[in-house]
Amino acid sequence: MKRTRSNSKTKSKKEECKSDSIKNQIEINPEGDEYLIQAKNLQNQMLNNTLKPEDKSINNMKPFSEPTLEDIVNPELKKKSKLNFKNLKERITGRNEELKPNTVPPKNKPRAVVDLKLMKEELKQLEDPPSTDWEKEVCANRLPFSFFDSPCEELAQNLLGKILVRCLENGTILKGRIVETESYLGAIDKASHTYQNKVTPRNIPMYMPPGTIYVYFTYGMYHCFNISSQESSAYVQIKAVEPILGLDYMELLRNMQFENNRKEKKIKKIVSCIKQYELCNSPFKICAAFDINEDNLNEKQIYKSKELWIENDPYIKFTTIVAAHPSIDTKYGVQKARRYYVLGSSSVTRKDVKSEEHAYNIC
Repeated sequence: MKRTRSNSKTKSKKEECKSDSIKNQIEINPEGDEYLIQAKNLQNQMLNNTLKPEDKSINNMKPFSEPTLEDIVNPELKKKSKLNFKNLKERITGRNEELKPNTVPPKNKPRAVVDLKLMKEELKQLEDPPSTDWEKEVCANRLPFSFFDSPCEELAQNLLGKILVRCLENGTILKGRIVETESYLGAIDKASHTYQNKVTPRNIPMYMPPGTIYVYFTYGMYHCFNISSQESSAYVQIKAVEPILGLDYMELLRNMQFENNRKEKKIKKIVSCIKQYELCNSPFKICAAFDINEDNLNEKQIYKSKELWIENDPYIKFTTIVAAHPSIDTKYGVQKARRYYVLGSSSVTRKDVKSEEHAYNIC
């Protein structure tokens, strides 16, 4: 019993000496990175003295029981010491993880199925994408092909409230809201250029896919702007537009006229001041104000063109429209016109008070 007590006393004295030596060494250099380096070195020395490589039960060892450096200096270093202890165990045992070779996938594993038709359609849409930030911003709300691939009367109504955009060669942007349209049902419509499936060099765009621009020259001096629809030979005429952007430039274009060769334009001798609601309140005024003619835009697809397109207005949730079907005289007889316009717009060509009582909303 005396020997055991004496041994315990000697051990406690040794531990006190160790702790005193640690404190003295810490107080010698108490600042900067040297303080942390010495503290870590002391901790590693204490652990190396207690552990032996020959001990087989090293993986089942308990945490160090002697007073550690964290208890003396900083309790926040406790987690770091645990990590160092694990690294020390790995060095002693000499454990090395072997890299697994790359395995070949099984032969019976199903592969991803690619739809070639869908891929081709997507690639066609990327043939001429907007490249610059300015083009992306301008073309953000452009209406796609699916919008124009609809019945003629439905397309005429859906176009109301949409924005007609014209990009001129000099970079000028002109915009106007479509407020009046008229549908021509092709072979069954006596007022249509394609009545009874009539085909001429002028009306060929009407037999092209939906969204094709149809510009024709009439009365020897005016142009009219139309868009083909889902049915063959059916089209929608844009009859009135409410100017939004580039009003001064529209007025300038309205005061220009073709020369005798019909290739160049020059300003009229007598320039007139045009009111805003009269700039584009008829089909031929739209073509003059937006510089639309047969040479530059006829037979082009409006959903792909960089010169003329139609886009959605994100700030308008719905549009109140009026369906007016007056009777008109044609060379084939009397025919009801299928005309639609936005209620309350001052740019409409002609209003129908009776029909306005039955106005309705479209999204």
